[in-house]
Amino acid sequence: MHHRIMRQFAIISLAILALSAGPAAAQVTAQVRATFEAESDRSFGDPHDVVLSPDGGRLYVADVNNNAVKVLDPQSLATVGAFGAAELSRPHDVAFDPAGRLLVADTGNNRIAIYEVSGASGRLVDEITGLASPEGVAAAPDGTVYLTNVGRHNVEAWRDGERIARVGGRGSGANEYIRPHDIDIGPDGRIYVSDPGNDRIQILDDALRRVDAIGGDGYRFNEPKYFAIDAKGWIIVSDEFNNQIKILNEAHEIVGVIGSGKLGLGPGEFNQPEGVEIRGGMLWVSDTHNGRIMRFSLAGMSAVP
Repeated sequence: MHHRIMRQFAIISLAILALSAGPAAAQVTAQVRATFEAESDRSFGDPHDVVLSPDGGRLYVADVNNNAVKVLDPQSLATVGAFGAAELSRPHDVAFDPAGRLLVADTGNNRIAIYEVSGASGRLVDEITGLASPEGVAAAPDGTVYLTNVGRHNVEAWRDGERIARVGGRGSGANEYIRPHDIDIGPDGRIYVSDPGNDRIQILDDALRRVDAIGGDGYRFNEPKYFAIDAKGWIIVSDEFNNQIKILNEAHEIVGVIGSGKLGLGPGEFNQPEGVEIRGGMLWVSDTHNGRIMRFSLAGMSAVP
């Protein structure tokens, strides 16, 4: 396995952006700096979302073209296991529920596959079926599962195996979507949904009513598909076609950008990055079309738990 450690490389123009007028134009009072630390080998086939286990000991990767979930050591980024190849088809998203089970958006099989995991292995124990190319999944503390259907351009909520709410449809209005992807729950209990076809992230309450959105000229998103939210509400956005990772504080102001925007294989370069995970001042990124996982350390991010 090939992992490269480059602790001496301190990124990359993370200067605070000069933003155009709009919601993101408020004064920014923090600055985030990132240091590239490690990369995995390049054996992944279109890796998408990534998630740390609750104890932080394993990193799970939705490896789309290998039809599997790969399990990595989060420090060395060495692959230590994989599962799901016998039953998954183009998995895109991974998330843990309150019981510690791994939810997998099994996109090609139109379902959410639910696994009991132990270290580097997983066992399929349940599923949510009847979906339409789901690419995002998240679980609330009460066990409610929220998911996105790319095929229906909508968002659904499920509890105890039953759908309890559904909103959306193709469009650009409030609570309309074009290919919704990632979904996550913030520390405020609100639900965040990436709406890449509209270059925005929509914010919903727990009844799936839209209450806000992040996007517009001040952000200059270009298909933001996946994101991660830390314990104090900072949002790390994978801005796919800008080949950048954008860091937003709890007021949704951009306070840092990882990547020059240049497509490439260097420490500060990406090729359509998608999945991101943040914990304890560390950031993991799936550099999708370079077939690798990268890790950065962050400094100046006061909200890092």
